[in-house]
Amino acid sequence: MRLKTIILSFATLLLSSQSHAAQNPSDETAPAQPADHVYSEAKQSITVTSDQPVFTIKLKSNPTTGYAWFLRDYNHDLITPVKHSFTQPEQKLIGAPSYEVWVFKAKPTAFTVPHQTTIRMVYARPWSSADNSTQLVFSVSLKSSE
Repeated sequence: MRLKTIILSFATLLLSSQSHAAQNPSDETAPAQPADHVYSEAKQSITVTSDQPVFTIKLKSNPTTGYAWFLRDYNHDLITPVKHSFTQPEQKLIGAPSYEVWVFKAKPTAFTVPHQTTIRMVYARPWSSADNSTQLVFSVSLKSSE
């Protein structure tokens, strides 16, 4: 009887916390970006302007496999990583894939003259060799809006 009460209390607490989270989304989600400011494996050429210095890279990911996206290389003088998060899968299946979201911001000095730079990402298991990884290179053009 006591175990049944504990389980019922836990289930009630879990349901109320999920309801509260749905009504009050946390600031853990990536900022909303216009579709033309979200890039992926299929769209690796990025153009950033001074009036829209924030851009997002959204990459397919499945952490249940042990793989994750890592930021391998970028120009620290021009770009700053702002946020990295994992979106929950839409399907409620164990092991369902989803996305990792990387938000970057170009520094104001990046727009003094036009720049071309790259962001290198690698999808790998931290404990595995580089032979089992996937690499992506995003080409980033930084231009003044004026």
